[in-house]
Amino acid sequence: MSTVVNVYHAHEKKIDAVLSVILGLALWQMIDALLIHNPLVAVGPARIADAFVRLSARGEIARHVYATFVEFILGYAVGAAVGIALGVLMALNRTIKNIFSPWVTIAYNAPVVLLAPLFITALGVGIASKIVIVFISAVFPVLFNTYAGITTVDARLVEAVRAFGGTPRQIFLKVTVPSSIPMVMTGLRLSVGRAIVGAIVSEFFGSRAGIGYMISAASEAFRTAEAFVGVALLAIGGYVTFELLKYAERKIAPWYESKV
Repeated sequence: MSTVVNVYHAHEKKIDAVLSVILGLALWQMIDALLIHNPLVAVGPARIADAFVRLSARGEIARHVYATFVEFILGYAVGAAVGIALGVLMALNRTIKNIFSPWVTIAYNAPVVLLAPLFITALGVGIASKIVIVFISAVFPVLFNTYAGITTVDARLVEAVRAFGGTPRQIFLKVTVPSSIPMVMTGLRLSVGRAIVGAIVSEFFGSRAGIGYMISAASEAFRTAEAFVGVALLAIGGYVTFELLKYAERKIAPWYESKV
């Protein structure tokens, strides 16, 4: 018994997470079996798993996942790079901040759902329009968190380095960058969900492949289980990406991990 307790305490977070998922799926399956009698409205995990196997056998899953993955990873990578770069520039230079702030605010508050058809009309139904939509969805959380991370660096650390003759470059590399990494990583994690939504929205309006297209086509044909397969794939993909970024944060900023 003590061995089981020790194993649980050693991996408490992982075990609790796995048990939570198992119990949630079991409850969902019970509700589907006992209360839901219309498969057009909702389906349980067993029916979703069966639909997943059928779609995989036909090669549909691989095709749609690949299309969405390419759109997501390209748009997200560009959005993250631009968000970090622009966030740093706005935090370090007041003129750049004053120039870009109105445009950033306007673009951030513009609904992506309404902009998607415009980009598809302008850029076509190819991958370019999808990447632009994902980019717009992903860039702002990274930009805002990068800006906040740099502008909220502990002034006492800056003054301490300056008192010992530190140059502005040394202050930036030795104090500002390490202190802002946790905020930047938080922005990267927050932008994952927005980027996925952007990819799916772009596929709703004009696409012949992708998880968003799969969900839309299945919903229109009342194939509810297949639509839920798409939703499940998005949830799993988002979770895996989120956890990978958390792992990267632990490696890049181990002091922050130990603090929280």
